[in-house]
Amino acid sequence: RAYALVDDESGKVVSVKRPKRWARMFELAASTGGRPAGGPVAVTFPDGAALDVDDPDLAARLSTFFGRSVSVVDRPPPGATFDEVWLRDLKDGAEPYFGEPSRVEDGDEMVDGGSEMSTHGNLFNYGSVHVVTTSSTDALVRATPGSRFDPHRFRPNVVVDTPGDGFVETAWQGRTLIVGDASLAVTFTVPRCVMTTLAQGDLPADRDVLRTITRENAVDVLENGTPYPCLGVYADVATGGRIAVGDPVHLD
Repeated sequence: RAYALVDDESGKVVSVKRPKRWARMFELAASTGGRPAGGPVAVTFPDGAALDVDDPDLAARLSTFFGRSVSVVDRPPPGATFDEVWLRDLKDGAEPYFGEPSRVEDGDEMVDGGSEMSTHGNLFNYGSVHVVTTSSTDALVRATPGSRFDPHRFRPNVVVDTPGDGFVETAWQGRTLIVGDASLAVTFTVPRCVMTTLAQGDLPADRDVLRTITRENAVDVLENGTPYPCLGVYADVATGGRIAVGDPVHLD
């Protein structure tokens, strides 16, 4: 989330939430693995080629990869948004967030998302840290055993192995998670989108993923009378620190 791509034609931040145009984002990987602390991020392509994010050839290579001219940015352009396909039929007919107008492009209902990026000057959708629990993914597996609810499908920063039953993190809003040396102030539960239905890695495309979340955990997260399919929580870093696999997690 330190970097993003911008579509040079539209000026919008690139997001897989418009899959017909940007689904190949899932074929790329970004990492700092094996690099010194503070070293540059490397972008790896499907053929194994890796370019540092500050490599002058990266934007051209990415533009060829997508078939559209893109630029690499570390902060949102003024007024930045991204395109998001609004899957009304999988969200029990729910209207777009905050009464946002929608339009039809490429045969899809579309909204402009991510307006908070410009407000806060970062490349986060809403929260800076995204947490999902195994209790929630286990609940989804029980509800629709024919679908795969691997936590990777939801792209969290942190997965917490929890002993509770059901969507336990929904009740964490307003509380603090202590993970390793860090403390995370939980803000609100995460409304889910088209991205959960897409193929990524070895996970197949599956519209029943979002349909199941709608059925099992629709939450009036905006307190406007409209429930949205939710899974996981957003959190802000209250106290910075290192987090490692296997660290204990406490809820205050």
